[in-house]
Amino acid sequence: MEEKYGWSPSNVKVYGDTAPTDKSCREWFRRFKDGDFSVEDKPRSGQPKKFEDKELEALLEEDQSQMQEELAESLGVT
Repeated sequence: MEEKYGWSPSNVKVYGDTAPTDKSCREWFRRFKDGDFSVEDKPRSGQPKKFEDKELEALLEEDQSQMQEELAESLGVT
């Protein structure tokens, strides 16, 4: 049944930590089934981001192999 939603143990083997969770797969399936094909993030509450995308893009242009932790440190975010 889990594979019905796109999640399977083999996804975790292939994608590791970046594999979508079962919960994420079910949410996307529900949204698509309801006709919502938007891939944009929905607005949510919480602290707004503390950096501009331009800063992140510039860092990635310098070195695309940087890890998430390195990027966060460079941008001063956690």
